[in-house]
Amino acid sequence: MNSHSSVTTELRAPQEPYPEHAHNFEELIIVAHGSGTHVMNDVPMNISKNYVCFVARQDRHLFDHVDNLFLSNVLFERDKLPLSAELQKFIPQSDDDQHGWFISEETAHRANQIIQRLDVESHIDSDESQIIAQALFQQLIVELWRGKVTEIDTLSHDDKICYALAKIQRGYSQLHDIDALAEEVKLSPRQLTNSIKKYTGMSFNQYLHYTRACRALSAILYTEQSITDIAFDVGYQDSNYFSTKFKQVFHTTPRDARLKGETQPALR
Repeated sequence: MNSHSSVTTELRAPQEPYPEHAHNFEELIIVAHGSGTHVMNDVPMNISKNYVCFVARQDRHLFDHVDNLFLSNVLFERDKLPLSAELQKFIPQSDDDQHGWFISEETAHRANQIIQRLDVESHIDSDESQIIAQALFQQLIVELWRGKVTEIDTLSHDDKICYALAKIQRGYSQLHDIDALAEEVKLSPRQLTNSIKKYTGMSFNQYLHYTRACRALSAILYTEQSITDIAFDVGYQDSNYFSTKFKQVFHTTPRDARLKGETQPALR
């Protein structure tokens, strides 16, 4: 990141697999197209169209298993930006539990227009362009925040899929089949699972178990909870079944994952 800039952009079209790295600035990642795996601090997450992810300073992250993944990366240094207390609340904090959310198709369109202008202004070395870039960044963070997918009745088909994916990410421990979720988003179970497959490369069941396994891995690596309690917390009543599903995702058992985290400080 240019030392004279408080905000800049890196547009990846497409994003190639990228090794683990960290940086001394913060970053907003907006998925414009495709899907892939974003691993942050050793915990993977499937990312797909219209997903927004916040990367805090010094977070370790990488990209893998990318499928035509197009990203708009907005890099910024919070302490160099003229952000009021009101604007600060639209940027996640490093200790927030949720580092990502889905936005509506309409919001994605507006955000892309802002990002295209930001991509021009932030790379011009002049005081005027830097001021404009800062103003565009302020507009962008408000758009991304208010455009979170929350209400179902006014959503387009694509937005309903984003809503469903967000629902799985938040309610993975209570979800057990697709029927209730499909009814909530007013799509048939077949329509929903086909659309989830299109967005993520996974069926509903695969995505649900993947999400649970990822949440479990975070607890395994960063808490002292027992594996049985973790299994229960992420939605499994049977720890053996949990181990089977976890191994399908990570090709290792929960117990071995914990032992590896204990013996490799980089994972902690």
